[in-house]
Amino acid sequence: MRSTKEGKNHIIILERGEDVIPSLLKYCTENRITAGVFTGVGAVNKIEIGYYEFETREYHFRKEEGDFEVASMNGNVALFEGKPFIHAHAVLSRCDKTLECIGAHIKKCSVAITLEIFLTEVEVSLTRVHDDFIGLKLLKV
Repeated sequence: MRSTKEGKNHIIILERGEDVIPSLLKYCTENRITAGVFTGVGAVNKIEIGYYEFETREYHFRKEEGDFEVASMNGNVALFEGKPFIHAHAVLSRCDKTLECIGAHIKKCSVAITLEIFLTEVEVSLTRVHDDFIGLKLLKV
């Protein structure tokens, strides 16, 4: 991981083989980032992507093989139980002639080539609290 920052703006470059969510968590913890938004571009693999089913109150994830271009990655950072929590979604395009796209909640992924993340800290208090009815850690503002 390489990074630079100016004020509340951070550029984080993740390198081949790095696990995206744990790397972002580590960066946010080390830099005391408790609230922010981010976007990312690059390529990932070793993906677990999925969606939340409200009726059953559970996530459904599937693993995807191969490399994917990150057409769009968006997310936020908030505190959950006093620690940074990453919530990320992405639209990913297969690195083959089909260019098939999938998009959903990112549980896991690793960097295939590079991943350039642009993170901006926000000046509000963002925390997540588990909502028993919904079954998720929802933002509390």
